Amino acid sequence: MATEVYTAVAPVLLQPEACGPKQCVTGDPKHPKGDPVPLPEPLGNNTHAVLQVQEPVSPGLKSFPVNVFNGSNGMKISVTVRSIDTIAKLQKKVQKLKPELIGCGNLVYNGKPVQLQKKLSELQVKPEATFIIYQKCYGG
Repeated sequence: MATEVYTAVAPVLLQPEACGPKQCVTGDPKHPKGDPVPLPEPLGNNTHAVLQVQEPVSPGLKSFPVNVFNGSNGMKISVTVRSIDTIAKLQKKVQKLKPELIGCGNLVYNGKPVQLQKKLSELQVKPEATFIIYQKCYGG
């Protein structure tokens, strides 16, 4: 996982002096000679670090169990997968264990249908997560 560190200078929040009813302060405060106001000494050398994650967080390349729940008959199937596996590979493993589920391959994770090409790491699947098999109802 690649992590980049950026540095940023702390913004200075200077309060304008009390304004009259028809005055409005806009822009940066100006020095009486027209130069910008220098930063106060305590804030002049401060930096802030920001960490930005480049890839989704995943349990790594190790194998971990997930559960597939068939809502039509209440059957729960435990399958061992890796974070680099796709949803299509998960479906194949389930169908290999339970051949009667061929054709019922629509899965839901976290309340949303998942696409076959998505990797488990992209969905941030954790060990012992549960996928639900659902059937599409076509009608008119």
